[in-house]
Amino acid sequence: MRSGMWRFAVGPLATAAMACSLWLLEAVGVSIPAPGGLVLLMVVYSTWAGGLVPGYLSAAIFFLAALPVAFGKTNFITITSNPMVLMAVMAAFALGLPLAIAWLRSRANRHLDAERRTRERVEAASHELHILQAALDHVDDGVVLLDEELRARFINRATRHMWRMPDELAQGRPYFGDLMRNARKLGVIASSPLGAEAAVERRIAQLRAGDETPVDLQLADGSTVRCRCKALPAGGRFLSYTDVSDLVRHADALQRLATTDDMTGICNRRHFMTLAQGHWERYQATGEPVSLMILDLDLFKSINDRFGHDAGDAVIRHVASVSQDAKRGADILARLGGEEFVLLLPGTRDDDAFALAEEIRRRIESAPLAIDNAVLRVTASIGVAEAAPPMTRLSDLMKRADKALYEAKRAGRNRVRQGEPPADAPLLHARAATAAA
Repeated sequence: MRSGMWRFAVGPLATAAMACSLWLLEAVGVSIPAPGGLVLLMVVYSTWAGGLVPGYLSAAIFFLAALPVAFGKTNFITITSNPMVLMAVMAAFALGLPLAIAWLRSRANRHLDAERRTRERVEAASHELHILQAALDHVDDGVVLLDEELRARFINRATRHMWRMPDELAQGRPYFGDLMRNARKLGVIASSPLGAEAAVERRIAQLRAGDETPVDLQLADGSTVRCRCKALPAGGRFLSYTDVSDLVRHADALQRLATTDDMTGICNRRHFMTLAQGHWERYQATGEPVSLMILDLDLFKSINDRFGHDAGDAVIRHVASVSQDAKRGADILARLGGEEFVLLLPGTRDDDAFALAEEIRRRIESAPLAIDNAVLRVTASIGVAEAAPPMTRLSDLMKRADKALYEAKRAGRNRVRQGEPPADAPLLHARAATAAA
């Protein structure tokens, strides 16, 4: 309050003091060069310091001090010998000068206010940005903010730790490709079938295209990181990296539960039917041969009755292991249920299928199982069949192999039997091959 009153009064008081001093000096005969200029300077200062009202007060004081000059009473101001011209000049100065100065001061204040508001907005935005960066630095997920040139504007602490990234690299606005190459060089990311450089270039192409499809990245330590990209309006990219190792392991476990037989670890019936259907459709489309064998343990009920169900389970696991070792890479082995197994043989004719079935039968027979201090000799009967053109469904092939299996059982067990093809099978095979060609 005192400061405001002082700024209001200092200009007029200084102007009055200046005028009185000049009058006294002239009264004693001291000549002051351009005394009016000094008083006008005080008017300017008064308007600048206090505003329009103090400026007018100073101008009035200047006017009253210069009034006698208009009538030749003193030489306070010497502009012209015409009193009316002098009065007009003084009036113009007295009225216009404070207005001009006040306008200039007001405009300067507006510029200062605008500059202050801009500075405050910038400071507020900078403060919010620092808060956001501090928050992102404390989240568990990795975060990278890229500009339109795919240069990193911000890399949070989790990402730096995940990629083993030195702080000087993160703070130097590195190119995203260089970040990936550095991580691969340090052995953070597992090797890619495409090759390191091809994998980096593919990811860069995805980012440039704004592809927001999540990408799972395998790390060298066995963990899985899910990478997500969000395209920003200004052309930048917001990247997040989330460790989904537990989720992937859980999904893999569910997949195994849905497709694997719990007791033996081989395919279950449902998964086998799905895989076999694909090969069956390929056979129908191209005529590519496919065979199938069904295996059933001999006298399995007696094993359960004599040694118990735990022993029976051990026998089933044993036969599954022997069959798994004997099958070829493309073959599909599954447990149909109980003591019955099925093996699909893509690209295999019935003679080759018979030979493989005989090999599996011999391996099972020659690998007795020790249970409760007893050596248990296990045998199996196997039925084999090849897909033939009259068959319209996969179940037709399975029925033919199953029929051959029962023929093996009736023939005395522990043997392999082939399903007899229909009489017109050779002709239909030839027609199928011609159509496929």
